[in-house]
Amino acid sequence: MPDPYRVLCLWDVSFCPWVLDKLRAVAEVDVQAPDRDFVVAHIGEYDAILVALSLPLDAELIGRAQRLRVVVTPSTGLDHLDLKALAARGIEVQSIKTEYELLDRITATAELAWALALAAARKLPMAQQAALRGEWARDRFRGTQLSGKTLGILGVGRLGTMVARYGRAFGLQVIGCDRSPRKLLDFVEYVDFDTLLNRSDILSIHVHLSEDNRHLLNAAAVARMKPGAILVNTSRGGIVDETALVAALREGRLGGAGVDVVDGEWRPDLVDHPLVALAREHPNVVISPHIGGVTVESQAMSLQFSADRLAKALAG
Repeated sequence: MPDPYRVLCLWDVSFCPWVLDKLRAVAEVDVQAPDRDFVVAHIGEYDAILVALSLPLDAELIGRAQRLRVVVTPSTGLDHLDLKALAARGIEVQSIKTEYELLDRITATAELAWALALAAARKLPMAQQAALRGEWARDRFRGTQLSGKTLGILGVGRLGTMVARYGRAFGLQVIGCDRSPRKLLDFVEYVDFDTLLNRSDILSIHVHLSEDNRHLLNAAAVARMKPGAILVNTSRGGIVDETALVAALREGRLGGAGVDVVDGEWRPDLVDHPLVALAREHPNVVISPHIGGVTVESQAMSLQFSADRLAKALAG
């Protein structure tokens, strides 16, 4: 890459500006909001880009990036990147997907998964809204106790393991389904996919989205879930057939859902997304805007690691 290197940073570093210090020592760094019009106009001027989940790096943008050699994402998921287009151009992708020493210190998404499970079971968002209106309607928001029930984990990796431990602390029986668990846990009963669906009172998803598992929870799988079960998804919306999920929730076959992700979450008409619309009507459907990893601690760690690694590569 030419010298001096130019790096486009689309991260919000307003709360931790120091994470770019080492990178600024070896490159010219421009920090910009993830605005597509700006990126379309200027991406061709940069050797590296620090991408944000809110602006997918698609084939059109990659085609305009004539100088681009490195893409850096401080995430484990890569579905916001057109990996085929990047590979065709020989552009390197740096992520934190396999940086286990770092990731083991980042618990934010697992904590949110548990918060969503509790919020859906106890109908917390609408209960709070009623309380703020002065409606002390206790019986209207009668919820479900978790202790003694069965927690199912789809994907017993880093995050699945954390959530499994939370479940054990809350007195749930924990079952898990994973082709190759990162580490076998003695308090988890490992079962096949059908058994996981049939037995889970709470089913929490912790697998990466790929073309092989898109709509893994399809209509048939949703139909096999235990009646009254609560689905928790902090992974990616595309793993679930959301049409089938919405139907099951509307019909009362499932007891609730807590989701931090939806399929097509960056579309401009998100307010009309079926799950978003359903959450406005149903007290046991809780939705948050993909904030699983959005804590001061987790983001500062992942941004610092990603920026420092790029700085080291450029300096080398």
